[in-house]
Amino acid sequence: MIKQFFIISSAIIMITGFLLIWDSPPESFLEKKQMHADKDLIADSYMRHAKTSIFGSDGQRTLSLITPKIELFIEKGNAFVQKPFISANRSQSSVHLSAKSALLDREANKIFMSGDVQLQSTQRMEISTLSTENLTYNFDSGLVENEAYFTLKSNNITLTGNGFTAQPMNGSYQFKRNVQAQYEIFQ
Repeated sequence: MIKQFFIISSAIIMITGFLLIWDSPPESFLEKKQMHADKDLIADSYMRHAKTSIFGSDGQRTLSLITPKIELFIEKGNAFVQKPFISANRSQSSVHLSAKSALLDREANKIFMSGDVQLQSTQRMEISTLSTENLTYNFDSGLVENEAYFTLKSNNITLTGNGFTAQPMNGSYQFKRNVQAQYEIFQ
């Protein structure tokens, strides 16, 4: 009796499985294609511990970029940079930029920095530090632009606001909206 029960139940399972396979459309057995290929971009190449420099016509280094990792995307014409540190120097002024990540656009010759961006500018003996969440740096003109909230600290003044345009190598800053200044007198 038990033997017949197992034989009958095995036959029912096999017939049910056969009918399920027989009744299934052929497409269900084909390999699934990935629909979102652009979602997870794969870099064409990448570099670790990269350091690159741009030199002027006089042979002096005008700009240097140091990063632990760069991912290059040739078709898109850009590069993703992790923890970039950019340094630009002239005779009596220098600019240092750092961030969590950046996107370098080769065609526009700009770098879009984001995540805890720090810009330190030195003019003669005065050091200014600007903090924000994102900004754009143009390599050709040295122009820095931002529409987000920022804090600029100098020797005895702190400025906050939204949006600015600057040429930190020249010490030129133009602030856009909601600017507040706090001046501290040292005795």
